Amino acid sequence: MIFTRLDSLYIILPLLLVFAFFRWRRRKSYLTLSMLPYLRNRIRPASRFVYLPRMLEFFALLVLAIALLNPVQPLAERTIVNKGLDILLILDLSWSMQEPIDLEGALERRRAGITRKEVSRLEAVKEVMLGFVQKRHGDRIGLIVFSENGYVVAPLTQDVAYLTNYLRMVDNKTLASEGQTAIGEGILTALNLAEQQKQGSGKSLSKVMIVLTDGENNTGRDVYAAIQKAAQTGFKIYFIGVEVRRAAETPRLIAAVRTAGGNYYDVRDAEQLGKAYVEIDRLEKGTYLTKAQVAHVPRFHPFAFASLALLAVSIGLQAIPYFIEVS
Repeated sequence: MIFTRLDSLYIILPLLLVFAFFRWRRRKSYLTLSMLPYLRNRIRPASRFVYLPRMLEFFALLVLAIALLNPVQPLAERTIVNKGLDILLILDLSWSMQEPIDLEGALERRRAGITRKEVSRLEAVKEVMLGFVQKRHGDRIGLIVFSENGYVVAPLTQDVAYLTNYLRMVDNKTLASEGQTAIGEGILTALNLAEQQKQGSGKSLSKVMIVLTDGENNTGRDVYAAIQKAAQTGFKIYFIGVEVRRAAETPRLIAAVRTAGGNYYDVRDAEQLGKAYVEIDRLEKGTYLTKAQVAHVPRFHPFAFASLALLAVSIGLQAIPYFIEVS
């Protein structure tokens, strides 16, 4: 423990001396009895305990002076209780995610001769993900992308600015050398990240995995085994499939997700995508513990409370006749 306001001694010490001087010079009350000489042998000498209130006042001032010097602990480890979820966002970056979010509408507009820049599935997903992340205060959120393999873009963090910055950087060139869809690789990469960042001193009540994909799994490790493993480790899985109704394995994928306790959203445009995120945003909150190193932790509170306690005891004792000084 160190004191950061030692310069206050130049003010505190003179004030203590002035208080002690006036306390000593204060006129005392005397009791005059005309028969005192005759009763001298029967009167006991005054007990030293009558000075106890005065001593308590002195120690109260002394302890208060220590508090005014602002004692601090140079470095301390503090356990922080966080209310939130562990959320892993798993984003598909395969070639098919470059198609328009509203593919049928885009084809109809093209046949009608209407030319405009169509919003890709990836662009629509990123926009909704950014809004989702900015609303989830208190959660630890991580970002994983995948195509033929899974990659960690951002570990589990509460730093929203850090996460949104990396999310904006993700585009169709991030995994340009790959192109197929390995959903199982994305899920297993997320599970490895969660294992590495597992809280040792606390347990999360809710862990969520949100997979953004077109649902056309065509390479990598078995997606159904990955879903089962995620469920066994306590993750609730939410699949958001963009235009997946044409994929042959969609019914089996939906059944696997729901069997594992999660849910599946089949979205065909940006509006449906936003509604899916709104529903997920209503998830139950969880609790987890983290530890943080804190420098210069204030420690004046115990001294201030001790000073008040001593002063209160002193005032209380002075209300008792036994502790009244009469000489």
